[in-house]
Amino acid sequence: MSNLAVDVGNTHVKLGLFEENTLLESKSINSLNVSELSVFLQGKPQPQHAIISSVRKPDESLLSLVREVAMDAVELTHLTRIPIISLYKTPATLGKDRLAGVVGANFLYPNANLLVVDAGTAITYDIITAQGEFVGGNISLGLRTRYTGLHQLTGSLPLCEPAVDFEPLGRTTSEAVIAGVQNGFIYEIQANIDQFSLKYSNLCVILTGGEASFLANRLKTAIFVVYDLVLIGLNRILIHHASLE
Repeated sequence: MSNLAVDVGNTHVKLGLFEENTLLESKSINSLNVSELSVFLQGKPQPQHAIISSVRKPDESLLSLVREVAMDAVELTHLTRIPIISLYKTPATLGKDRLAGVVGANFLYPNANLLVVDAGTAITYDIITAQGEFVGGNISLGLRTRYTGLHQLTGSLPLCEPAVDFEPLGRTTSEAVIAGVQNGFIYEIQANIDQFSLKYSNLCVILTGGEASFLANRLKTAIFVVYDLVLIGLNRILIHHASLE
């Protein structure tokens, strides 16, 4: 059974084609359209089932577009059946990427206490227990969002770009912005990991999102990097949903 998973994020759209639980191919694109979908699926088995998840405002045209390439397509909502137990108090406001992320993590690392850190436009921290219970998490500013906010909300600070190599102490204003933003970003994530580790024994940290590469070697805690975690979670939700129809 071929499945198509579509993750519409704040900045990019990710596509994933699966054969059962195996990810055959994934791709990140700027926007979802007929042309992009056709190119992605060219020469591949036509998906029989599809799922679309979006953190943006509802757009029926996106679901209609996916339905043109898959025989059966569903949209992930707070009413969709999921293969974990969610204890979140406001499920209607829960980001679909957060939900898919913890489902994916629970599938890859079952029977473990897990912290999913998704570092993108926003950075989210989500806990799912060894019993498969999603208990909640935190939301903060992503790396590039911090740069943009610092520039736009001040009178003269420059808009800087993330730097692979940077000093712990800036000697120019640009260097000071880069050091402050990036060190603060790293320190915040490490502090969250340390704090959650005190409550959840043998906590396993799963890192995903656009800034995963930046963070991979900068945290003192052992982590697992899974770039396609949300797509994997979406596929698991789709399989669970289809099996209960």
